[in-house]
Amino acid sequence: APAAGGAASGGAGAAAGGKGVAIEYWNPFTGPDGKFMATLVDRYNKENPNGDSVKVTTVPQYYDKLSASAASDTLPDVLIVHLDQIATMAARGVIRPLTPEVTGGVQGSDYPEAAWKGGEYKGQRYSIPLDVHPLVMFYNQDLFKAAGIDKAPTNRAEFEAAAQKLNSGNAMGFAVTTGFPILQEFQTLLHQYGGTEFNADGTQVTWNSDAGVKALQWLKDMQGKVSKPNLPVDAGVNAFKQGTNAIEWNGIWQTSNLTGEGAKFGNGAPIPTIGDKPAVWANSHQLTLAKHKKGEDAAKTAAAGRFIQWLTKNSVEWAKGGQIPASKTVRDSADFKAVQPQATIAPEIDYAFFAPPVPGIADALGELEKGVIDYMAGKATDPKKALDDAANRATQIMKQNQQRYGG
Repeated sequence: APAAGGAASGGAGAAAGGKGVAIEYWNPFTGPDGKFMATLVDRYNKENPNGDSVKVTTVPQYYDKLSASAASDTLPDVLIVHLDQIATMAARGVIRPLTPEVTGGVQGSDYPEAAWKGGEYKGQRYSIPLDVHPLVMFYNQDLFKAAGIDKAPTNRAEFEAAAQKLNSGNAMGFAVTTGFPILQEFQTLLHQYGGTEFNADGTQVTWNSDAGVKALQWLKDMQGKVSKPNLPVDAGVNAFKQGTNAIEWNGIWQTSNLTGEGAKFGNGAPIPTIGDKPAVWANSHQLTLAKHKKGEDAAKTAAAGRFIQWLTKNSVEWAKGGQIPASKTVRDSADFKAVQPQATIAPEIDYAFFAPPVPGIADALGELEKGVIDYMAGKATDPKKALDDAANRATQIMKQNQQRYGG
């Protein structure tokens, strides 16, 4: 990932001598997507009419670094923040509300309502969505063809039949791990069965419901029938690339790794509707401005606004790294429709759900993840009790967070 930062910094240096404003931009893109962002920043530095220059830095242990840099007042100008961290970063004073010059050319109607709403905290807008990255279904086209399956399954009956047919001596039909993304798979099924993680205002845990038990039980059943027990994180991804896992549910950011050059037999499709209605877990990278204790530089704020608006308008390049552009204008373009399988997966945006905008919500979801993993790994034997125990732990954390951040 440092190479990604380096590649773009060259362009920034070349433009710095112009009449424009030099700004800094940090992101967490240490994976294969980093190079796509570096390409975009490089292009901006060469093309923008103001002669602005953007120095991009890819930062590992990202949120730890943001907290430390906020304390020492050394944050850059522009940040990427995940939707589920916006409220936390706003409450901690790491980011600041956007000014009209930053949001001027951006219309909320051009974005999925849930992704747009996620950029608000206490009635103020803190961020603009760059993308939506949902859970998707990757499948091995060669294994599908050999098994006589001619299309990606879209419902429970089709999915279970396909996974069982594809489950053979040397290949799993569908890898169910006991690490990432098992939480996101559970959340997807919870919503498909009509449940939610929290109540409407994000103040109470509701995942230990009948829908939660159904979701967890389905994953356990599939683990027993077509997967292997106690698979660690990335075991499904690795087996997929080796041709020993026919179906992998994972984040769309794995696209370049599991399709195309990464695995020529791989393709991607929306997650099937296993429950009663379509729903899919997603997160969103949002563009925001860092807060500086020493005060804000108006010229840098204006330059940051120009960069943010340009990035969202030119997000087809970013989509190639395995994302769905948040902007409907971009998604409707012929350029994006040619980006596959992302364009095939894009309709998931209409039923994607996100974490509620509550400070510290990720801490509560961490307890749910522990509960799901304990059950999937056989440490807990009763699905309802595993979810109840996780709910009790998360409720304590949420009470502490309400005191820490204010209700």
